[in-house]
Amino acid sequence: MNVGLPDYCTAGKDIWCTISPLICFHIIEWHRPNRVLRQFGFRQGIPQPCDNESILHKCDLRGRHDVDWTTRHGDYIRRWSSRREHIARGEMAIGSLGYHDPYMVWYRSITIRFLTRTGSFHELLVIFMFYLFIKVYFIFIRI
Repeated sequence: MNVGLPDYCTAGKDIWCTISPLICFHIIEWHRPNRVLRQFGFRQGIPQPCDNESILHKCDLRGRHDVDWTTRHGDYIRRWSSRREHIARGEMAIGSLGYHDPYMVWYRSITIRFLTRTGSFHELLVIFMFYLFIKVYFIFIRI
């Protein structure tokens, strides 16, 4: 993994490869490098669904000036403290993934690969042909 990179690029690997909560006062966000193993040179399997704990994203500070966040988020703080026990690991990737690789099949099924809808080109073509037909029709009616 990361062959040929200088030491300063791999320093802190236990931090950026840990599957743990990132904590900033009242804000908790999960860091899940196991969902992007290809970025670390590992073979990517189909990721398991994960709970983003939407309750954490609904937290605001209105009327919460007396909350002790170290108690409230104690479970997340303990998980962060044991971060070295939750390092993302995987099988080293060799070569690129083939079209029929299970991960690529899954990826294509959940990803919007184009900025437009699948049929939008066809719809534009139909509209253009209709416009052309109307224009030609009115040209021939005038003759």
